[in-house]
Amino acid sequence: MHPWSLSRLALLLLSGLAPPAWAQSAPAPRWEGAIGLVTSYGPNYAGAEDSRVRFGPAGFLRYGRFTLSGSGGFTTRRDDEVDRGVSASLIDRDNLRLSLSARWTNGRRESNSTRLAGMGDIQGTVLARLRAQWTPEGPWHYSAGVSTDLLGNGNGWIADVGVGRDWPLAPQTKLSVGVSLSFGGDTYMQSWYGVTPEQAARTGYAVYTPGNGLRDLGLGLTLRHEFSRSWGGFVSGGLSTQLGAAANSPLVLQRTGWSVGSGLAWRF
Repeated sequence: MHPWSLSRLALLLLSGLAPPAWAQSAPAPRWEGAIGLVTSYGPNYAGAEDSRVRFGPAGFLRYGRFTLSGSGGFTTRRDDEVDRGVSASLIDRDNLRLSLSARWTNGRRESNSTRLAGMGDIQGTVLARLRAQWTPEGPWHYSAGVSTDLLGNGNGWIADVGVGRDWPLAPQTKLSVGVSLSFGGDTYMQSWYGVTPEQAARTGYAVYTPGNGLRDLGLGLTLRHEFSRSWGGFVSGGLSTQLGAAANSPLVLQRTGWSVGSGLAWRF
């Protein structure tokens, strides 16, 4: 989808355009939110051989069909997944959800790793994301999403599809497992995995033009527990492997990487 099309849709949503009656389900609480802390350990960048610990605040605030969220893996009391950034629900039915969100991404700095020295920084930008999730009868759910760079800062577009399954382990405990496959456009792949002649001269890497195609295949596990109506937490683990042209990039020193994370939040 063209960035202008997504931005026009975002403006319509934020101006208060209500979704049609057929797209609505039972009314949710008008105000809902969470405040918490999350920590994670994972690669410095996709394909890096070095890792680091990240720690910081997280949470979300929801009013009706609008949500403002930071980082984290928290869900609402209805067990809805929370999109990062500013988001609006377009369709919210028992088995189908469609949302549009916009969030700031920090890009990538060459100071993040010695392997990136001379590559220059990838500017931060605003990513718009259109995401659909289908949950038929049973424990399985399916999703698809596309994101695009609204500011034209070299991120282009990326898309993903996924499938997941939930296992209730106890009345207040649930295990979720998901598999996702992602794709990148020319601009995105060049920015994150390519090496221009100027970058090659500074770094010694070979010139590399990946083109569009597959980016990575990911496996994620999340264990959530509700300690009470107000307190909830999670622990998670993930495994990701670079695919196609991304895997052949000279910047990818380790095709398969793993990460772990955890979070604790107070809901209100």
